[in-house]
Amino acid sequence: MAVLTTHVQRRYKDLDPLGHVNNVVYLDYLQEARLRALQQIGHLEIENFGQVMAHQSIDYRQPVYYSTEPLVIEVWVSSIGNTSYRMKYRILNDNGDVAAEAESVMVCFDSGRAIPIPSELRKVLEAIMEVGQ
Repeated sequence: MAVLTTHVQRRYKDLDPLGHVNNVVYLDYLQEARLRALQQIGHLEIENFGQVMAHQSIDYRQPVYYSTEPLVIEVWVSSIGNTSYRMKYRILNDNGDVAAEAESVMVCFDSGRAIPIPSELRKVLEAIMEVGQ
């Protein structure tokens, strides 16, 4: 698979009373990683259509604690359909261990309806698609 590595800064306000990053904040981290991944492959600017999140899931493996060092998040595309695609993520803790694994389903739309993934987006998504499914 073609994995993109992104870095997301932790903030002190991300912590919960137990001293680790609150589970809800992981959604912010994933959004940031997704946008940075699209930027890395040159497709952050989308003018003629939109994308919406249809599904998001997270499996928490280990807690993440505050640090001034950014979190490392790995991002790749696991499948591409007609109107949607799946992105997978691994959030790594300070030791490089998997702290969380996640998946999102993004749907392309225009005028309130799902549309086929535009060819220019499909091409860049294929560049970071998991191989050997």
